[in-house]
Amino acid sequence: MRKKNQKKYALLIIFVGSVISALMCSEYLILNTTASVSRGLWLKVDGLPQKGDFVQVPIEAFCSIEWMPPEYFRKNIWDKNKPFLKKVAGVSGDLIEQGSNGLIMINGVPFPNSAPLSHDRGGRFLRAFPLPVTLKNDELWLMSDSPFGFDSRYLGTAQILQCHKAVPLLTF
Repeated sequence: MRKKNQKKYALLIIFVGSVISALMCSEYLILNTTASVSRGLWLKVDGLPQKGDFVQVPIEAFCSIEWMPPEYFRKNIWDKNKPFLKKVAGVSGDLIEQGSNGLIMINGVPFPNSAPLSHDRGGRFLRAFPLPVTLKNDELWLMSDSPFGFDSRYLGTAQILQCHKAVPLLTF
């Protein structure tokens, strides 16, 4: 009886692993391992992103990446630039500026832990995106939960049509 149960569990693990692998290869399932947003499994969903949503965004969607050294471009196993998961903090018509306390302000409201840093944790120079800016119809302002996140503070606005909504499935 015990061998029979072990066989069932082994088959179940193989099945679940296959489903997760298939979803990840289809790019609907996202495994986030960074502190930019909650770590864990996320699912891409349909719809235009709104303020407060989370999005998966390719680095190429940002308007100010020319200054970045190549080591900032995280690669996946196929040697493609890995997309980011970020929170939509600003949408069309929003005014983004830096407050006197250094924090990023969105329509006059400070975004927590958002003061741009001059250097990353590895000591490399970071160039803050010039503010103020009012977002155009096709632009988003994307932020991280972490003060060390790589987001619109350095990369500028992102093109909305290149951003895909994502929802958490299992995060920790």
